[in-house]
Amino acid sequence: MWSIVADYRASAGIDVAHDRADRNGAHTLPMPVTVMQQDWGAVLGYDAAELWSAWAPDLKHMTVNIGHFMAEENPAAVVAVMRELMER
Repeated sequence: MWSIVADYRASAGIDVAHDRADRNGAHTLPMPVTVMQQDWGAVLGYDAAELWSAWAPDLKHMTVNIGHFMAEENPAAVVAVMRELMER
């Protein structure tokens, strides 16, 4: 339980500082990146594809109609996307 809480705490604190430093240094991810995002429409309040494209020049972004636990709800879809990513 505590490791889960620590993970969320890091993403709201030190991870933000690290992300800022990377942005300020114009660092990007050199490897191919795939983002699978639930199709929540405007609920997010931001454009995830635009956000990720600033970090990952070789980005494939997709919205999927799968719930929060994608690997449990549709493992075949997740495996297919992972295989495609590994081939890029």
